[in-house]
Order: sequence, then C-alpha cells, then structure tokens
Amino acid sequence: MNAAEIIAKHRIEDCTRCRNECAVVCPVYRHYGASHPQELAHLFLKGGAAAAHAHRLIWTCVTCGACTEACPFKVAFADFVRELRVGRTDYAPVFGGLLHEYARIQAGRIAGLPGGAGASKHGVPASKDRLAWIDGSLSVNAGGDILLFTGCLAAFDAVSGGACGESFGGMAKSAVRLLNRLDVSPIVLGDERCCGRDLYDLGDRESFMALARHNLKEIEKSKAREVLTICPECAFTLKDTYSKELGGLPFEVRHITEFLSGHLGGLRFAAGAERFAFHDPCYLCRYLGVDEAPRTLLEALSSEKPVELDRTRRSAPCCGAGSWVNHGPHTRTAVNERLKEAQTGGAEALVTACPKCTLLYMEVNPACSWKQSPVVVRDLITLAASRLEE
Repeated sequence: MNAAEIIAKHRIEDCTRCRNECAVVCPVYRHYGASHPQELAHLFLKGGAAAAHAHRLIWTCVTCGACTEACPFKVAFADFVRELRVGRTDYAPVFGGLLHEYARIQAGRIAGLPGGAGASKHGVPASKDRLAWIDGSLSVNAGGDILLFTGCLAAFDAVSGGACGESFGGMAKSAVRLLNRLDVSPIVLGDERCCGRDLYDLGDRESFMALARHNLKEIEKSKAREVLTICPECAFTLKDTYSKELGGLPFEVRHITEFLSGHLGGLRFAAGAERFAFHDPCYLCRYLGVDEAPRTLLEALSSEKPVELDRTRRSAPCCGAGSWVNHGPHTRTAVNERLKEAQTGGAEALVTACPKCTLLYMEVNPACSWKQSPVVVRDLITLAASRLEE
C-alpha cells in the first residue's frame, strides 16, 4: 500500500484539522510532553513512511484507542500505526520477547513458519500441557455449546514468576468455577492457540493469520455457538479482527463479564465491605463498548458501592501494556497515575478484567514504584470466584 492509499484509508488528513485534542489522553504524550498522534500524522503527510518510521510513536503507541475517543473526526489512529508497523521488527520487546516467541512458536508449528519447530527457551508450556490447570473440581467438555477461550494465561504465569500473588492459570479456573455454578460445563479446546493480537498489532500478519485460521477451525469443530473469553483483547480479536480477515463467524463472541452479569441470579456471593474501583481495559470499554457488565458483577462483591474514578469508562486511560514492546518511563507514569487516582478516590483495591492490565499493574518493571502503593490490584473474575458461597 502506497502513501496516498494509506492517507485515504485512514483519513490521515483529518488528523491535522483539530487542536490536538488527542494529545492530553495519549499516555506517551502525557509523560514526554511531545510525540502526540497529530505530530506523527504531519510527518507522514510531509515525508511518507520513511519520515514517520523514525518517530517515537511507531513503537511506543499502545494502540489503546484513547486518541480516537477524543478525536472530533474519529480518526482510527491506532489502525494507522498498525499499518506502518507491517513488516518491521525494530522494536524493543518486554520480557525478552517471551510472549511474542510463545505466539510465533505456536504459529510456526501450524504453518511451518520460521522458529516454529523449536521449544521455547523460556520454559513456556507447550500446547499439550495447556490444560494442566484443569483439576477434578472443575467440569469441562461435558456437553453444551458454550466455549471458554483461555488465551495466553500460561505464558503470563511464566513471565510473572508468581510475583503477582495469584496465578494467571487461576483466572481460567475461576472462570470455569463461575460457569459451573451456573450449570455451564464449558468447552475448553485442547489445541487452542494464542489469539494473535500482539502479533497483529506488531505487523506480523503472516503469523497472525496462521493462528487465526487454526483457532477458527478448532472452534468450528467444537460446534460452539458462543465463545466467552477471559481477555478483552481475545474477545475483540475473535469477534472483530477474525471476522474482518476471514469472513463472518458462525458463533457469538463475548467477554465473560457480559455473560456473568446477565446471570447474576444464579450466583450467590459472600460480599465483603471493601471499597473497589474498576479500571476499564481499553479493549473492553473502547473497542468492545462494554463498561456496565463488569461493574454489575463488581457491585455484587461488596456492600460498599464501587468508586468511580475521574477517568472512567470510554475515557479511562490505558494501563500502558500495549503489545509488550518499548516500555519505558511513560509506562511507569501511566501505572503510577492510575494507582494514585484510585488511592485519591478512596479505593482500597483497583479491580480490572484484563490479564494484561493485571500483569502490568502488579509486576512488569521492577524499577517502577507501584509495588509500594497501598492500593491492591485484583482480577475481577478471580475475585468473584473467591466470593462464591459454598
């Protein structure tokens, strides 16, 4: 695609017509006071991809969509950045590239792509071990047409090293426990792979398409009519990106909070008395437009009404995770601002419904100061399962 086609496709000229409304919500600009979306748009219009590729935002942009929410012309700037990244690899991966390697190994085993034959040097479980978290207390694959897509939780456990206090595999167990309480025995695929979101956003479309085709084939074989995900990025990727790249889907996709909030009558919780605040994940609130469902579930877990933070719902800030590349001082700023906001608002715990947000807020950079925050970070699904009455 040439420069003129990119400009027309993403309406980049519209990106220069306002007074930088996007800058104040951009997590990169908020830290550096420079490198806002409109700046990159001007560079591209003047010098094309060669000029734009040298700009900080090419890899520090977290594709959170906050700029589009603030944009009076609704320019999908994150899609423009994704386009500029296609075929490039000059980024600095977080966690030594473990999460990207994990996804590419899975893609390579499917399609014979480079790097697909070897085992992960980081000790991430192979696909045959991906169901090791299922124990005798859980009911899965006992009939039914609801599938639980668990994503890359095993890889998150590998990079966190248990520092988060709760295992990410525990999120999957918690999801099944909640569904079992509603008499749902979800389908759990033995050969499910990473949804491919990070690889898509980094421009590795070949590996992404291998993962997408495989997952779609496995889900169709299961004859599931509804797919629930624990990760909002998985939900959007399956629901929107797979549909755009591979055609319409023969099943519905929802984030698990949407399902649970609609079936609260079948769940009995031993509510506590904590003051929770909910952090809206980007892919849940902006990309999927879901903000009420997680709050409905959270309200059932405490006698205290949840605190609404100053930046909330579609205006919520990104945690800063992005596609796990080029983290830096701006990442620390994003995290610390949010935890301070929760503390100032009187919350005892910041609850989110995204594994990425949970991992970033609790662990991602040992040099960051958030571990000293009095605000506890909790995963909504794990919290809800822990409050189930026996």
